[in-house]
Amino acid sequence: MKKYFLYAISGVSVGELFGLVFSLFFSYLYNLKDYVPSAPTFTNHFSRPLNAVLVSVILWGMMGLVFNFGALIFNIEDWSILKRTIVNFIIYYCGFTPLAILAGWFPLNLINWLVFTGIFVMIYLIMWFINFYAVKQDLKKINRKLRQ
Repeated sequence: MKKYFLYAISGVSVGELFGLVFSLFFSYLYNLKDYVPSAPTFTNHFSRPLNAVLVSVILWGMMGLVFNFGALIFNIEDWSILKRTIVNFIIYYCGFTPLAILAGWFPLNLINWLVFTGIFVMIYLIMWFINFYAVKQDLKKINRKLRQ
């Protein structure tokens, strides 16, 4: 139980760090005078900017939880890599998408949802292939050592 608690703390922390870094990046990118945690369509729902920041931090932490616990799927050794990948993708997509919508990252309509989904799939595939390549290189190193 302690392991999962620490895993949760780690996920929340990483999610909040990424959220903060990305929100700072976009605040600078759009040359804003003041820091905003998300798009105006999100922040305008709050009477105080501080409330928008608080809700954003909570959402970023929840995003971190989704990705941290979703990654545990790859520890299930009884499953094929295909099954683990599909289940992991479903957890990531179904967990992250509602949080991204709540965070105001894109307006909720069909076109924006399709664009978001396309970007999500591309990023997932890039990350999957990078990870696959790294694991393949590790296996080659192990096999070389075994042959010696």
